[in-house]
Amino acid sequence: MIGRTLRLAMIGCVLVAASVTGLQRAFPPLAGGDPAPDRVELGRLLFFDPVLSADGTLSCAHCHRPDRAMADGRPRARGRNGVVLERNTPTLYNVAFKDRLMWDRRAASLEAQVRLPLFRTEELGADPERLVARLEAIPAYQDRFSAVFGEAISIDRIADAISAFERTLVSQRSRFDRYAAGDRGALTVAERRGLSLFRSLNTRCFECHRLPTFDAPLAIGIGVPSMDPGVAGAGGNPVQTGFFGVPGLRNVALTAPYMHDGSLATLDDVVDFYRKGGGRASGLSAPRVHEHIRAFDIGDDEAADLVAFLGALTDESQRPRVPNSVPSGYPVLEEDS
Repeated sequence: MIGRTLRLAMIGCVLVAASVTGLQRAFPPLAGGDPAPDRVELGRLLFFDPVLSADGTLSCAHCHRPDRAMADGRPRARGRNGVVLERNTPTLYNVAFKDRLMWDRRAASLEAQVRLPLFRTEELGADPERLVARLEAIPAYQDRFSAVFGEAISIDRIADAISAFERTLVSQRSRFDRYAAGDRGALTVAERRGLSLFRSLNTRCFECHRLPTFDAPLAIGIGVPSMDPGVAGAGGNPVQTGFFGVPGLRNVALTAPYMHDGSLATLDDVVDFYRKGGGRASGLSAPRVHEHIRAFDIGDDEAADLVAFLGALTDESQRPRVPNSVPSGYPVLEEDS
């Protein structure tokens, strides 16, 4: 215990006193305000309805499962016919507060993001005209679109409805948030030590995972060994080869495996990857590895504290409810018990 205290003192990490944390931060306001409940409900039905896929086998929820913290628990996502896709499925919690979406940050809005998997052949593979025609043939959808938007079904309105639902997927009531508000008992001693480490200049975790969402509007390289070009593949700038968007850490304990390719199975693996200097341990250097990604010296007990703190970011209080049925009549995703 004495050794741990000395180590924390050496790296400038002091246990944060909850009464003077200074940790509370207001979440950004939603653009356009809170979405209307009827629009959210239409979006929820569409999100869980396999009618959106070309063959009626997949819905958005098959990759973004409520029982997997709006991820899917797989190293890489699976598309139609079980095809394994290139990247890990990110959670949808707090996407309302991201400036750009997708691992390669190609989508500038939720509405734009919805279209990418919807029309990509390997994913839902929908044809725009056929999809609109299929929804128009379902009276319940006709009625709902008319009531919500006052106009006919269109791809724009489909994207508007689904993105309205996604904006309700907010996680901001974790035990960390209670602690930040002054409830000292909300975190264990180990979690408080982990918080101090997270905020230290030794680990520098806080520089890319910022309050209150624990992410940042950045694309950086950390050196995950992969041939995926990342942001460079979306934007054409070769300097950004291997760069990926910074993911949020809220509910991170529930969304294993990790990284854009799902190559790290546990949070312990993630912390160990960073302890070794990220991709520097494999011989990579700038720009593939950001200048702040460097090996840091913490013991195994401190690494465990850091993982414990990450678990305190869990909050599924606004976990979406899976509908019992959807207007198309297709089977709805079954959650694990």
